[in-house]
Amino acid sequence: MERHATSAELKARAKGQLLGKYGTVIPAILIVEIIMFVISSIITFPLNTQTIPGIIISFIIDCLLQLFAGIFIAGQTYLYLNISCGGNIRVSDVFYGFTHHPDKAILIQLFQLLLMLATFVPLFLFLALWMVIDTLYMLIPITVTFCFGLAASIIITLMYSQSYFVMLDFPDFSAVQCLRFSRKIMKGNKARRFYLDVSFIPLYLLGFLTCCIGLLFVIPYMNTTYSNFYLELMSKRNGQGSH
Repeated sequence: MERHATSAELKARAKGQLLGKYGTVIPAILIVEIIMFVISSIITFPLNTQTIPGIIISFIIDCLLQLFAGIFIAGQTYLYLNISCGGNIRVSDVFYGFTHHPDKAILIQLFQLLLMLATFVPLFLFLALWMVIDTLYMLIPITVTFCFGLAASIIITLMYSQSYFVMLDFPDFSAVQCLRFSRKIMKGNKARRFYLDVSFIPLYLLGFLTCCIGLLFVIPYMNTTYSNFYLELMSKRNGQGSH
């Protein structure tokens, strides 16, 4: 039976690969966060989220920002993939997605966003019904549909978690092909990736306790580990010991 690298082994690789690179990675993270924060603040500042129209418009804006963020996700994936492969990295790597098929990055993000929204449609319907029928009994279907939507969205995230890596590894693939390939290589590996996600929760909590300063180290560590996870998936698929 073929042996997979453990979460501890993937994390150990990531730690070694990040040595001496935080001086580049941390500014790269901050640049993206600042840009997204400024854009979001400018667009949403005049909105009154205390009204139904304001809430709807704010939700639509958030969705559009998520699509735009897909371009940055492609750039960040490029950055961390370079780290895992031992390549040279620059702060400007986070803008890689703007010059290399930004349309595919947006489409990958759009597909996942639509799928996740679809899983929460029953919840939205029961919440709307609750506004008409004000009874505590409505909390039961609301809780059930919320749990269903949450579980389904986690599965969707796991299935398509490799899409941006595939997009960079196979530039000739369309967005749909990237999504399909991610789904294919994640068959039988979703539980491993989920365990990897959960294992970072304590570090995330510690990061928040340091006024989020610690997250500047946790996020690169996590994303580099994810890059190693992808490289291992591909090496196993190609029947090689390394990518």
